[in-house]
Amino acid sequence: MSDNHISLIDLPEVPDSVDTALKNLTDKPTKNIGTTLSDVWYLVFGGISHKADIRRLKYSAELEKYKAELDEAISTIPLEKKIEPSVQITAQALENSKYCVEEPELRSMFSTLIANSMNADYNQKIHPSFAEIIKQMSPLDAKVLRMFKHTNAAGLPLCNFRLVADNGGYYELSEKILLNTTLDNAIPYSQALSSLERLGLLSISSDVYLNNDAYYEKFKEHPLYAIYQKQFPSKRIDINKGKVAPTLLGRSFIEVCVPD
Repeated sequence: MSDNHISLIDLPEVPDSVDTALKNLTDKPTKNIGTTLSDVWYLVFGGISHKADIRRLKYSAELEKYKAELDEAISTIPLEKKIEPSVQITAQALENSKYCVEEPELRSMFSTLIANSMNADYNQKIHPSFAEIIKQMSPLDAKVLRMFKHTNAAGLPLCNFRLVADNGGYYELSEKILLNTTLDNAIPYSQALSSLERLGLLSISSDVYLNNDAYYEKFKEHPLYAIYQKQFPSKRIDINKGKVAPTLLGRSFIEVCVPD
């Protein structure tokens, strides 16, 4: 019986220009790992990398950055912890990432996910849905989620600005406002929080809040608060306290996919 390995998939030879960085993973303990990843990479990107039109040349340049980032992420894995990547995880991640290659924030998350899929330390924390979640995120979503990488488990304070009516009712002027946001990005950040909540990564509450009232006093310094006071000088602007924290899924996602 021949000792030669027989592939179940008859792949064309990977061109030198397709994945030089990944093909360098040829030391004996990681040879199969590099081969698996290079094969999947070629299946996903092989037909894209060699088009000569201007648009694809720009894409190709971003693809080279992606390969370099992925190679760097993989190189940091201790040798004794390297494992062969799951084809399910890797193929989904590469397939979904080709729509996000030109967005550095999202590309970095895909690189981190793929690299961690090859690290035994993350084997029980990775879920196949992670690649699809990243594909549905905007660059701002990724930037906002990174805020939770090293925050307290209790989460971050946020508030709703409310206009209090004479009859005791109220009108929501703006929702899910984070501290330290500006007049220009407060609403986009609020929308990003809603998107991340929809994806199941964050839990947002307007009736549960952090114990430290000092956090919420700072919302009186927010530029939106000053604008509402000027817009409604005879009305009271209420700061409805809340908080935002990662869900159980969100904590795993942040650990696996969000780079330091």
